[in-house]
Amino acid sequence: MKVSIIMCSYNTGHYIGKAIECILAQTYTNWELIISDDRSKDNSVEVIKPYLSDARIQLYIQEQNQGYVKNKNSAMRRASGDLVTQLDSDDMCPPDRIEKQVSVFIKNPEIKICSSAFRAIGVDDQPLYPNEEKKYAEDFLITEPALEYPFWFPGLMWRRELFDELGYFPEYFSGIYGDDHYWSFKAVQKYPIYFLKGCLYYYRINPGSITNVLDDKRKLIAQDVIAELHRLVTETGTDWLEQDKPEEGLAFEQQLFNNKPLMAKRYGMWAAKAVDKKNWAQAKDLLKKHFSQSKTDIDGYRTLLYYIRSRYLGKG
Repeated sequence: MKVSIIMCSYNTGHYIGKAIECILAQTYTNWELIISDDRSKDNSVEVIKPYLSDARIQLYIQEQNQGYVKNKNSAMRRASGDLVTQLDSDDMCPPDRIEKQVSVFIKNPEIKICSSAFRAIGVDDQPLYPNEEKKYAEDFLITEPALEYPFWFPGLMWRRELFDELGYFPEYFSGIYGDDHYWSFKAVQKYPIYFLKGCLYYYRINPGSITNVLDDKRKLIAQDVIAELHRLVTETGTDWLEQDKPEEGLAFEQQLFNNKPLMAKRYGMWAAKAVDKKNWAQAKDLLKKHFSQSKTDIDGYRTLLYYIRSRYLGKG
């Protein structure tokens, strides 16, 4: 079985070589690596080019920046394999990842989707929370949409024909995140997800990743949108995206933006992320916005103290 591995590239020149090396090291060799660069402004393309000597690796460069979801869908449409999976350009995986996932499909022809346990790694490639990693005694099937899964979404592998049933990743999530989470909602409604107990994906906590950069106000409420879609899917079996009614989603988003206690918490959460990155200007701006929404939320004062200790006392 041929595996199409999708890698979206955007300003990850520091890491993408390691990601490609992980694929080259796979014990399973019947694969193609489709890299789609979304007009990186760093040296990503220069890092990628030497690897093109391997005929299994393809590089496509977008004519203009598409954003993560559109870039990913563009790469997915180029997949020619029997199976499709991803490795984000700043993530890593062990050499036996592809082999172990493919074996699930060979042994279980009825299985359409396979996942595995994962771990978080830091910028130094080392595990971030080794003492908190959950160990699983055996493989199992996931049969319900969930707000939290034991796998990391790019680590999913699925039969390519699922695109015919489920479509590609919804562009409603362009500029934010959650497209793969929602896609999993829809997938598991039709087919169980086979979960491998072993850790086969290493997700890097990268300060520059899409979930850590506040470049779109909608990211503030992305988790709340996902929660609402989960509620709709589990309670009614459908949602505004499936019904092609994006205006209902946008109306729900506006309700969230008008919810001051909620927005206070979201501004505070992103302010803490800004402090983590020592982005003092953004942290200060987000704290101001937090207190404009609520002057009584205790979490905001904790984040303010974190900001002061980190910036002025060097105790972050």
